[in-house]
Amino acid sequence: MTEDGVAALLHRYAFHDSLVRRVIVDQEWGPQGTRVVRLVIDARVLSEGARWEDLRWEPVSLDLLDVRRFRIDENIEGSWVLYDPPQFTRFDGLLQVDLCAERFGSLHPENAEEVFDGSALVFAATGGTWSALHPWAQ
Repeated sequence: MTEDGVAALLHRYAFHDSLVRRVIVDQEWGPQGTRVVRLVIDARVLSEGARWEDLRWEPVSLDLLDVRRFRIDENIEGSWVLYDPPQFTRFDGLLQVDLCAERFGSLHPENAEEVFDGSALVFAATGGTWSALHPWAQ
């Protein structure tokens, strides 16, 4: 996921009050095994001139490749509500995706350990992609 890809994601979707629907961890075993994580998030599609309550919801998939480290803390409600957009940073050649970035406020983390400290849902991967999914069945 390049800077342009992250910018396009954050330009298309509003993540305030969005919901993480699924966290799927796929592990390939063996000496060269890699881990792939798919995050499915319901987010609002930004539309110029539309009122907040009129923005439609769309499921978004974040696919993280070759995940080297992650932290998934239990959530009592069973899913995570995002109050801020995911925070994307790069440290030590890895992309960190923090879905609980509201704890930083306007500050930016200074290293990978700071990203993981105190976060309930965070991943470090070599890369990733995002895509819109078909809407959920009614």
